Amino acid sequence: MESDLAIFASQMHNIKVRYHIVGKQEELQEIYDLYQTFIQKERPAMEEDEDDDWEGNIILALGVDYGTCNLCGNIKKCELSEAFLYIEAEELALITDFRVLLKNRFKDLEIYFATEDPENETYVTNDANGKHFHDLPEGYFVVPLD
Repeated sequence: MESDLAIFASQMHNIKVRYHIVGKQEELQEIYDLYQTFIQKERPAMEEDEDDDWEGNIILALGVDYGTCNLCGNIKKCELSEAFLYIEAEELALITDFRVLLKNRFKDLEIYFATEDPENETYVTNDANGKHFHDLPEGYFVVPLD
């Protein structure tokens, strides 16, 4: 018989998660540069059987031990501007601990996110004022920033 956890995992699907990260330019640059080294194959994935765009590559390259944290996501887009870092990821039907681990490493970052699960018509953000994610459909959920 399948365990409850196996049944739960089999029902999960990828959702889109967008991050709008505000902070010191040198910290944003460091995250962006690490992502680029993996995507451009200048360094291999940090764990065997993981993709170049796996969120954990950045976390581990920053020297952060993720322990039992959830890192079931892959970064599909990463863009740096002078004011913020924008990341778009596919994550396994829930927000991963990627933002928590980044925040633990860089204390001054403000990390806003928006999850988009059109299959279940569920949208969640911590951007209460709609400053960074003003394009979410009506009826989205707002959670605390931290």
